[in-house]
Amino acid sequence: MSGKSSIARDALLVGALALLGACVTLTEDPRALIYEPAGIRAQTLSCPVAAPMARSATTARDDGGNDGLDPEAIRILTWNIHKEGDAGWDEDLDRYTRSNDVLLLQEVALLGSLRDILRRAGLSWVMASSFIYGSIDHGVLTATRTPPVATCTQRFVEPLLQIPKSAIITWLPLKGTKRTLAVANVHAINFSLSLGTYQAQLAALADALAEHDGPVVLGGDLNTWTKARAEVVRQVADRLNLVEITYAEDGRTLFLGNQVDHLLVRGLDVVASRTMAVKSSDHNPVEVLLRVARQPD
Repeated sequence: MSGKSSIARDALLVGALALLGACVTLTEDPRALIYEPAGIRAQTLSCPVAAPMARSATTARDDGGNDGLDPEAIRILTWNIHKEGDAGWDEDLDRYTRSNDVLLLQEVALLGSLRDILRRAGLSWVMASSFIYGSIDHGVLTATRTPPVATCTQRFVEPLLQIPKSAIITWLPLKGTKRTLAVANVHAINFSLSLGTYQAQLAALADALAEHDGPVVLGGDLNTWTKARAEVVRQVADRLNLVEITYAEDGRTLFLGNQVDHLLVRGLDVVASRTMAVKSSDHNPVEVLLRVARQPD
C-alpha cells in the first residue's frame, strides 16, 4: 500500500476497526485459506513445518515427472490490486490469469468475483488472511498454474495502525526435475516510526527461505519508500543471493520518489520483464518471464 490515498484509506480503516469492532476479526497468526475443488479450507501453515515438507517432497519427486512449471518459461506477475476497489480490475486480472503461471497479489479482498476469475483460469491458490472485515478476508494471495508441494504463511502487525500485513511462501514443482521453485509473496509493513518490525518481517521471510537450495523468487509490495527500507531489502537480498529484476521502461508505482513493488530472484535467468500502466489499481503490475538457470556440470 502506498501514496497519500493509501495513507488516508488506512487511517479510515483504523477508525472503522474501532467503530465496527463486532464486524472485524483479526485472524490467528498465521492463517491460510486454501482453494480446493470441494471448497475453501482454512488452516494454519507454519513455515518451520512447511520448509521440511518442501524438502521431502523434492526428494520424493520422480525425476521424469510431467507435472510442475516449465523450467524453460515461468511467467510471473506481481500486483497490489487495491482491494478490487477500482473500475476494470476484474477485466485486467482475468487477462493476467490467462498469460501467467504465478500471480502474486497484495491487498486482496476475497470477494466472490475474484474467486470466480481464479476458478475459471484453472488456478490453484492460497491466501494469507491478515484480517476479516465485514465477513471478507483481506490479505495476500498467490495463485499458481500448478499446485505447490508446500506452503506457509506469516503475519506481522503494523506498530502504529495495528493493521496486520502478511506473506506467503510456496514451493512449486519444476517439470522434469526434482527441484522446486520457492516463491515468496509479501505485503510489507508500511507505517512504523522505526525499522524494527519491518526488519523482523523480512528477516522471517529470509529465515524460511534460507535452507532452500533451489531457485527463489521474492516479490510483492515491499513498501520501500525510504532509503533505510531499501537497505533492509538489500541486506536480505545479499543473505539469500537474490538479484533485483530491472525494467527498460520502469513504470512501477512511486511513493516519495521510490519504487515500492519489487521482484528479486536467484537461480533464474530473466528472459523478459515489463511494467504495465493501469487505471484499475493505484499500483501498476509487474510481469516477468523467467528461465531456470543451467546448473554447472
